[in-house]
Amino acid sequence: MQKIILGMSFEDVLETYSDMITRICIVNLRNSDDAKDCYQNVFMKLFEKDIEFCSEEHLKAWLIRVCINECRNYRRVFYRLTIDIDKIIMIDNKQELTLLPEVLKLPKKYRNILYLYYYEGYHIQEISEILQMNQNTIKSYLKRGRELLRKKVGDFYE
Repeated sequence: MQKIILGMSFEDVLETYSDMITRICIVNLRNSDDAKDCYQNVFMKLFEKDIEFCSEEHLKAWLIRVCINECRNYRRVFYRLTIDIDKIIMIDNKQELTLLPEVLKLPKKYRNILYLYYYEGYHIQEISEILQMNQNTIKSYLKRGRELLRKKVGDFYE
């Protein structure tokens, strides 16, 4: 059975969004084995559901929202304290790679917003729509997350 989403085969969608979903899972779960389970659940939901997407942005936002919810549900049921930072997907920019472990240590509400803003390149309005939160709340969390990060690593990265 060949599933078509926005004119792309399921395999093309998987290839296009695989890295992003993997990173979001690792950022949220901090363990590569748990991240693989959630990653699989996200794409299984996409394959099993009969959803009409109006654009690639809508598909991407849906995947992010489902991924974050899936990670939250996974933690709720299978909470683990293991941190497996060594297996985190490498990011090209050395400064981002250096900061990523510190971003991972932030509280979840700041971590998700900082990740979407800096690592995925979303704007505040887009993050607001994806996370279904007020834009002012996103701005506040972004500001507080930056302040926490600044306290942890100092002003070296400013």
